[in-house]
This record gives sequence, structure tokens and C-alpha cells, in this order.
Amino acid sequence: MTSWKRRMSRDYEDARRHVARARKELEDGCSITIVAFGDSITAGYAVRRGFPSFWKEALGKKYPEASIAMVNSGTPGDTTLDGRARLPWAVLSYHPDLVTINFGINDAVMGLPLEEFKANFKEMAENVKIEGAEVLLLSSQPLETPYYDRLVLNYYPIVGEVAKELDVGFLDVYEAWMERVKVGTSLGSLILPGLDHPNEEGYRIIAEELMKLF
Repeated sequence: MTSWKRRMSRDYEDARRHVARARKELEDGCSITIVAFGDSITAGYAVRRGFPSFWKEALGKKYPEASIAMVNSGTPGDTTLDGRARLPWAVLSYHPDLVTINFGINDAVMGLPLEEFKANFKEMAENVKIEGAEVLLLSSQPLETPYYDRLVLNYYPIVGEVAKELDVGFLDVYEAWMERVKVGTSLGSLILPGLDHPNEEGYRIIAEELMKLF
């Protein structure tokens, strides 16, 4: 096994640990509420189906006895500042069992200081954790525009840092996409032309990565 495959395997094992309760509820055929919280990447900007839709479909096929409520609380244009403000009604009001949190691109484009980005992410994750839900933090995908791709790479690693500090789950979407690019998938084939947002094939990748934890 190559070194990156070993590292990815360890990463999945760690992330699986942080969604163990949700996975057990699904296996037992219980009712479960998942909130996908974030910006336009979560919302599914300009596509018919984003990753929460594909993920729910895959979970339903694997756990047909479970009742799965998937709440998409993604809002295009949001930064972590916006996320902090709407967390109570957009996430906590649903009393979720599991919450994914995915911000970063808008923070980078708007130049939010890295320290503030990290503090905002930590506050959101901590508040979800306090409410008793499992937490899974997500980075976002590579961008076709080189300038912005370099810019977001200052922010994505911070998401992983927060996950380690708070002992919550982390799924590195950027790395998962890049592994596919390394074996021949064209980045452009996964992105909406001119928008730097995933197309449905790109969103399927995120859902597939999430299913590796379930």
C-alpha cells in the first residue's frame, strides 16, 4: 500500500470513530436527523442535487430500516461569521444527531483573518458538540482558478486543526478530489464551467467519501 493510501486509511478510521453513534443508530434502524451546514458547496449551488441528496440516497440504500431526515442548511455566500449567527435556528433547532460543517471558500475570498476563521469554526463545532450531536468537519474541493485555489489552501488545513483540537471528525474533501485527479480524472470534469463549484459528479465524490464512514 502506498504512503498516501495508508494515510487516507488512517484518516477514514479516525473519522469513523467520530460518527460511531450515528452509524449505530442507522444499523439499528432508528430515526436519525443529519444537518448539513455550510455555504454554497453544501447548498448545492446551480445543480439539481448536491452532496446531501446523494448522501441521503446512499444511506437509505444501505440502511433501509432507518428513518433518515437530512436537513440541508447550506446558504450560498455564507462565511463562518454568517454560520455563527444562524447556527441556533439553522442547526440546533433541529436537535440533530449528526452535523457536518463546511465553510471556507467565502472566508478566503473575503479575506477573513485566519485566526478569526479558526475561532468561528471552533465556536460552531463546540456549540454543536455541547448539544450532544456528533460533528464532522469538511474541507471543500479544489478550485480551477489558480489564484483562488492557492488562497483557500491557507484555510482548509485549519478545518483539520480544529477537528483535532476539539476531538471531532474531519473529512478532507480537497484531498479526496486530488487523489482522483492524480489517477487521471480531469478536475474540470467535476466543476461547473466558470463557477468553481462542483457539478453533480463532483458532489457524488463527496457523498462517496462520506459513505466510507458509514
